[in-house]
Amino acid sequence: MRLHHYLLFLATMAFACQPADTSAGAKQAIDAANAQWPKLTSSGHADSIAEFYAADAVISPPNMASMKGKDAIRAFFATLNTMDPKPTLTLRAVTVVGSGPMAVESGRWNWAYPAGAKLPPGMAAVDSGKYIVRWAEQNGKWVIVDDIWNSDTPLPTAPPPPPAPAGRRR
Repeated sequence: MRLHHYLLFLATMAFACQPADTSAGAKQAIDAANAQWPKLTSSGHADSIAEFYAADAVISPPNMASMKGKDAIRAFFATLNTMDPKPTLTLRAVTVVGSGPMAVESGRWNWAYPAGAKLPPGMAAVDSGKYIVRWAEQNGKWVIVDDIWNSDTPLPTAPPPPPAPAGRRR
């Protein structure tokens, strides 16, 4: 009987030590950030966008090396924001799961350049994709720690190999 009480005590303590589910609070903060992001992108505010990130955050854009730190992230968005006209961006969190001071968001993004925009060769005027962001609550504020996104647009396919030379006949 004593062992039964001990095991019950251990099980109770194990569940009591679990971090609180912070999904609702995290989702509220993330939705607020996602509502601001497109406005900042369309007006070229790289400094304000960098404030969404932790000091040691990492971004992993598609087809590029990862970048670490707020200064590198600010520089990335400053370069991205030099394109004119700026695209219309939408972000939508699909899921947010929070546990204590950490939350993971997965979502969808879409951007579209205005008709007639002069874009670099091969760049689509409209694109969409998915992302995963790891957030951390630091000093009462939710900030991005890891950010990775990619496009749903397929990469260009390689041209087919040339036909094999015809063999010699005897």
